[in-house]
This record gives sequence, C-alpha cells and structure tokens, in this order.
Amino acid sequence: MFPILNMKKIIISFHPLQKVLASFIVLILFGTFLLMIPLATHHGIGFIDALFTSTSAVCVTGLIVLDTAADFTFFGRMTILFLIQFGGFGIMTFSLGLVSLLGRDLSVKWKYTLEGMYTDTGKVPIRSILKRVIKYTFIIETATALILFSQFYHDFPLLKAIEHSVFHAVSAFCNAGFSTFSDSLIRYQNNYIITASIAVAIILGGLGFIVLNEVSRFLYKKRTTRGRIPGLSIHTKIILIMTVFLVVSGTIVFFILEWNNTLKGMNIFQAVFTSAFQSVTCRTAGFNTVDIARLRESTLFMMIGLMFIGGSPGSIAGGIKTTTMFVIFMLIYTKFKGRKTVTVWGRSLDNETVDRSITLFILAIVFVSVITFLILALHDSGGFSFLPVFFETVSAFGTVGLSTGITGRLPDLDKVILTVVMLTGRLGLLTVLMVFTLKKKKINLEYPREHIMIG
Repeated sequence: MFPILNMKKIIISFHPLQKVLASFIVLILFGTFLLMIPLATHHGIGFIDALFTSTSAVCVTGLIVLDTAADFTFFGRMTILFLIQFGGFGIMTFSLGLVSLLGRDLSVKWKYTLEGMYTDTGKVPIRSILKRVIKYTFIIETATALILFSQFYHDFPLLKAIEHSVFHAVSAFCNAGFSTFSDSLIRYQNNYIITASIAVAIILGGLGFIVLNEVSRFLYKKRTTRGRIPGLSIHTKIILIMTVFLVVSGTIVFFILEWNNTLKGMNIFQAVFTSAFQSVTCRTAGFNTVDIARLRESTLFMMIGLMFIGGSPGSIAGGIKTTTMFVIFMLIYTKFKGRKTVTVWGRSLDNETVDRSITLFILAIVFVSVITFLILALHDSGGFSFLPVFFETVSAFGTVGLSTGITGRLPDLDKVILTVVMLTGRLGLLTVLMVFTLKKKKINLEYPREHIMIG
C-alpha cells in the first residue's frame, strides 16, 4: 500500500507538461503492445517496428516500416486508427474531459500550460474548448467519410468501402497520412472528389480548433452578447494568410519543377490539381498522389521547407508552425525598414513572442541538422545519401510522413532516433525542452552590457 501511495504522490507532483509527455509515452507503449499481438499482423512484427509504427500513429506522422494495407490485419489497422484518433485529439483533450466530468477546476499550473498550447484558453471555459474539439472533429470526419464512401463503394464491397472511407477521413483530418492502400492515393490521382475532400480535411485539421471556431462564428455572423458581429483575431488572420500563401506558393513551385517529370503527360488542370494536392499534403499530412522517390532533388528541397514550417499552433499539425514563420518574416521586414518593434495590422507584437519565435526557429534547424548528422555518421545507415535522410528527418519532425522510400530499410537505431524525433515534433520542441528544464524560478540578475561585432 505504501509504494502505491508514494507513487501517487510522485505522479501528483509532476508538472502538467511532464504529465502530457508521460501520457503520450504510455499511449505509444500501449499501442506497441497491441501491434505485437499476433492478431494484428499477418507475419509478425518486431518490437522496434511496432514501437515505430505506434509512435508514428500516436504522433500522427504517417511514416511506416510495414505496409499498412498488406502487412496488418483488420485488427492491426483498427489499432492504428485508434492510435491516430487518440493522438490527433491529443492526450490533453482527454485530460480536460476527465477534469470537466469530475467537475473540478484546473490548477494554476494547468491553466498556464494550456494557455501555452491553446491560445484561447484563458478566455474560454475548459468545457467549451472540449465541446469544440469533439464537435468539429465529428462533423469534419463524418462529412469526409461520407464523401469518400460515395466513391469507394464503386470499387469495393460495402464493409471494405466503409473501412477505407473512415480510415482515410480520420487519417486526413488528424493529418496522419496513413493509408489503407499500398500506393497511398496514387491510384486515385485523377479522382478529384477523393483528393479534394482529403485535401480540405487536411487543411481544416491543420488550422486548429480555435481558428475553426472563430472562422465559423465569423461566417455565420453570430452576434455576441454586445450585439456586434465578431471579427477575426490577428492570430487567426495570420494563420489563414500563411496557409493560403504556403499552399499557393508550394503549388506553383511544384508545378514548375515537376512539369517535365512526374507531371509529364497530364493536361494543365490535372497537373495544377496534383501540384496543389501535394503542396497541401506535404505541409503535415503525408498522403501522396505521385511517387515521391521520382521527384527532382530541387522539388524535395522545396518540400522540406514546407514540412519544416508545418501547420498552425493549437492544431494537430507539426513543424515550427505558420505563426512562427510569419513572425520571422515580419522581423526580417522590420529590420530592413530600420524599425525596432514588429507591428502587424496596427498592433505591436510583444518581445516574448518574437524571442520565442526566433528561439524555436534556430533550435528546430539545429535539431533536424543534428539528427540528420547522427543518422549519417553514427553508423552505416544503409548507404543512404544526404537528401533522403534529411527529407526523412524533417518529415518526422514535421509529423508529415512523406518518404522517399527509405523508412523500411533503416537500421533499428535509426528508427529509434526517428521515434524520438516524431514525439518531439508532435509535442513541440520548446515543450519538450521545458519538460527537461523545469526548475524553480530564480532571480534574474542584470549584468553590465557589452557590444561585439557581428556580420
């Protein structure tokens, strides 16, 4: 009894961020156990491969070491779907739900933690956030599944069509990129209903629940208690603008680079649509309608940039997030103008936001560079060249799931390293660093200032 009480005290003493990390690890290990059950695969699966697959599903990444369609049974595929849905919701959501059902108030630590992960938490009741998450997830996934079913039922028996529809709807909205087809969506490259519905689900999942709620209120022009139509916050405007900019610019660049390669033989409409889909999915989802291994190196490098940025904060997506990149752009613009304060639409961004953006940007570059170096240098790595390894690393960090085809051939140590990268990308680099650097607050001392030459 005493060990149990001591364990309870230890768990209670954990910081909320540590509990979030621990919850993800527990879910990953639970998923690993389920995938290792003989019922889950046709030919068995080792611990490392099961751990990698479970992490990829929980962290909604989509990198695979086994063919989801061919190597996993129905039970195995449903296990992966379960892990995607729980990982997409986020363990935090279920923690909120439990607290809400018990009628308990959040501690100050939890409130500060949530404000860092959900920008609107300080203004909106916890139960309201939970209801939003469940509502939007159910509506979008159900609508996507119905649209997909209208197409899949032509090609498959009823139950198989339902499985494909539900699996892809959940995988798309959760930005997971897992597919029950061995070639992802290449076979449906010219089925615009399937690819468009999945692309829309990916975009909506990457916007974030707070943004979805704000946009829906704006579109339906619901009046607030003060009798005025609510507008869009700067946070939402930035996310929408960056999303459109990245999708459009990615489409244009992909189209130009691949016109005489993977897009060869397509008419203009097919080529533009394929380029747009790949631009959307390489931000964080991982589906593909073209063979990634056949892409030009310049195209892969462009896609690395999109994967590195990822989706938006408070969403299911990974990467450094669109708002971080926007702040970096605005900071550079501000410095060129000779100004001291970063301003956006008549508002000044606080120094803490700018500092966090710079820190995250630099740390992310260092992190993916070090991981790439480790995979290339610490062991043979199967003789893979730099770009495929770098592409794989950024794909794991951005929880994207696109691959040039090397994932299944990676040595076990590489898979373990990428497992850590996927978990870090899902939780956020700053969040993970904070988990391991939590200390009691110390007095900040001011030292004499000194100037050095740079540039």
